[in-house]
Parts: sequence; structure tokens; C-alpha cells
Amino acid sequence: MSPLEHSTSINFLLTPQNILDFLKKIFNEQALQNPSLIFIFLGIIVLVFCSSFFSASETAFSTVNVMRLRTYAQEKRRGARKALWVAENYERTVTTILVGNNFVNILATTLAGTAFTIVFLNPTVANAASTIIMTLTVLTFGEILPKCLAKANAEKFTLLTSGILYFLIKLLTPIVWIFIGIKKIFIKNKEDEEPTVTEQELESIIDTMEEEGVIDKDDASLIQSVLDIGERTVNDIMIPRVDFVAIENTDSIEEIKKTFLEYKFSRLPVYKEDKDHIIGVLSDKDFFAALFETPNRVNIKKLIKTPLYVSETMKVDDLIRKMQKAKKHLAIVSDEYGGTSGIVTMEDALEELVGEIYDEHDDTEVEKDIEELGENKYKIVADVMLDDLYENLNLGETPDTNYPTLGGYLYAMFEHIPVVGDKYTADATIFTDQDSDTLLEERYFTLEYTILSVVERRIISVLLEVKEKTEEDKTTDNSNEDEKSITE
Repeated sequence: MSPLEHSTSINFLLTPQNILDFLKKIFNEQALQNPSLIFIFLGIIVLVFCSSFFSASETAFSTVNVMRLRTYAQEKRRGARKALWVAENYERTVTTILVGNNFVNILATTLAGTAFTIVFLNPTVANAASTIIMTLTVLTFGEILPKCLAKANAEKFTLLTSGILYFLIKLLTPIVWIFIGIKKIFIKNKEDEEPTVTEQELESIIDTMEEEGVIDKDDASLIQSVLDIGERTVNDIMIPRVDFVAIENTDSIEEIKKTFLEYKFSRLPVYKEDKDHIIGVLSDKDFFAALFETPNRVNIKKLIKTPLYVSETMKVDDLIRKMQKAKKHLAIVSDEYGGTSGIVTMEDALEELVGEIYDEHDDTEVEKDIEELGENKYKIVADVMLDDLYENLNLGETPDTNYPTLGGYLYAMFEHIPVVGDKYTADATIFTDQDSDTLLEERYFTLEYTILSVVERRIISVLLEVKEKTEEDKTTDNSNEDEKSITE
């Protein structure tokens, strides 16, 4: 066949008359005269609208802030009480929604099949058209659009539709309880075993509120401190035995006076023979009042107060309550052998909540715990808390150790008395997200600690260098791990 003949045959096939003849073969010309067809299509529109209502309700009540609904209910906002009830009884709610949604979707599909059977003469064409058109219609107008709108306006939607859904839940209660009973046969209810919100989730909520500007940085830090204080122990915040100032019961009045004036402490522990035998606590007010009234007859034994002893492992929040009950501002920390580990004050405990507290006698020009010297290079005071170090520098998960401070951690890792210049290397894995379209990226770093200062066998300051691992370093690490596993 020549190209001219081929073109002529195509034009013949696509003529308006041929297209019209084809449509007459598949369409029923009398269908448009059937009055029931209009009612069927109106019924389909109503059912798709009902489907969109159920889909939107499922999304809205699953994402709405229940705490905010409770606040609205207390403020007596219209629809808030029913919305709160529906949200808190979500198992009954979602079962009702699924029953209703499946019913209207199946009924809409059935009506569509009937309508297209009337419109199309060929049953195969009718079924295909019904399937394609109803799938697109239900997905677009019964699922995707209503769910997206409901998620964006969850609170408004729940308040607006809570009355309708509340009525449907009550109406369909017998059917709903049947499905809930079937569910309980196959699925064990774990609601009583697991908390609604974990501490980690609460911390994430606080971080999100800070990022969105709902609360400022100081408020977020305060809330975070309240959560963390239950995990901190007295051992984490106490002043060690080697650092705290005390007076001996045999010291002269002039020596005690000199100690108070030199260190400007409001209270000093009093010991007998050594610091393991603390016999009381002397207040500067009591001492100087007695010194002013009777300069030559000050009796220290009558002025000292009975000390409060606490354990190293006591939680900081329990410490605050105990010191409040005992009306004490200073406590002696005892170790497992009955000796003195250190002392702790009410100020030390409160600083875990609000940060450093300074008075007119404190030196505010203290050395920074973490000082940045250059890119990924830091000078760190060894007394800094290990958790705070890893959180502030975003170094990933804190190492599993029994020592709360960086100095204690490094002391344990060296396994010998550290000296200036000693180095210790640790690995760190950090997860970062560049934007919302990418997955979390796993990055590997080497943390190199170098001892900068040691005083009387105690680590004072450390240099930290954070180095990102190259692909070659990762390959070397993997090969070393393989060799180690083969050797074992």
C-alpha cells in the first residue's frame, strides 16, 4: 500500500460519521430518557460526599491536639465537649468511621455499576468505565482532598462535625461493639501497658515548640531541666571532698573568723580529726552574732547544727524535698563505706533547674565549660557533665559510663594516672537531616581528647578535636572489626 492510500484509510476511519457510529454502538440512546438515571447519579454524589466526611473525620480526630480540645471544653466552646469525647474514645470512633465509610463506598460503587450498565450497551465497557471513574472519584474527592483539608484544619473540623459523629457513634453502637469484640479476639489491648506519651516524645515536643517559636529558648531549657532533674543524682552535683572548705572543731576563733572572711561562705562543715567525721554545720550568722555579743566567750559546740546526711545515689528532686522538709541548706554526702564523699547545697540543686546562681560575692568571670578555639576544636573544663557536652556539641549518643563528668570518663578510659599530652580517641555517630525531602544522613566522626592540664593527678582541662571520618577510615574500621571477630 502506498503512503497516499494509507493516509486515506486513516482519514476514513477517523471521520466524524465513523466516530458517531462507534458511540452509537456502545451507548444506549434511550438511557438519557431514563428518569431513574438522574436520581442514581445524585445518589452517587451524596455518597461520595459522605465518604469524604468519614475520611476527613478519621484524619482530623487522629491528628487533633487532645489537650487543646480539653482546654476548649473548659472554655465552653461550641462542640468542644463532644469533640473531646470522640477523640478520647478513638477506638469506637475509628470503628464507626470505617463502618460508615465502607458502607457508602460500596453503595456508591454499586450504584455506579447500575448507572453505567444503563448507559453502555456492552457490559464489559460498562464495568471498565465504572471501575476507572469511581476509583478516580473516590480517591480524589473521597480520600485525598478531604484528608489533606482535615489535617490542615483538624481543630476547626472536629469542633464543627463532632455533633454528627457523636450521633453516628451512638446510633451504630451495636454494630461497633461487634467489630470491637472481634478485634479483641485477635489483638491484645496494650493501652494499659504503654504510656500515651513517653519522656523522649515529650522532649521532642518541647524541641518542636521551641523551633516553631511557641516558647523561647529559656523556657524550653527550664522545662528540659525539670525533666532531667529526676535522672541526676547527688553525686553529679556535689562538691567533692577534696574541694570543699571545712573547719576543725579545734580551730581557734580567729582561724574560723579568717576562714569565713576569706571564702565568704554562709555555712561551713565542722569536722573532728578529718573530713570523714563531720560533727555539724556552722552558720556565719550564728558565729558572728556570738562573736559580737561575747567576743571572748564563743562556744563553737553550742553554735553548730546537726548535719543532714544524704546518699550519693539520691536523685536531685528527692534531695530538694528532703532539704525542704529538714529546713537545711547544706547536706553531707556519704559514701558506701560511711565516709564523706563531699557536700551539696540547696543552691547546687536549684542550679540544675535555673542554671548558675551568683550573688554579690561570687566571681562571675569564671572559665567557660566549653570554649571554641577553632573549627571543630574546643577547650573543655574536665568537670563538665558528659551529657551536656554531647548535647551542646551535637556529638550523638552519650557513651555508656558510670562517670557523669568528662574528667571521670577519661580517667576510666586511660586506666592509668593521666599526664599532660595523653590522648584518647572515641567514635561518634551523628544523624543529620538536610531538608524535608531527604532521609536522615548517618555521619561518622572521631573524637580526639588531649589532656591539657593536670593538678595533683586530677584532670583540669581537655582539648577536643572533632574529625569526620573519610571513606578510607570507615573501610579500615570495618576491616579491623572483621579481623577482631575472626581472632575471637
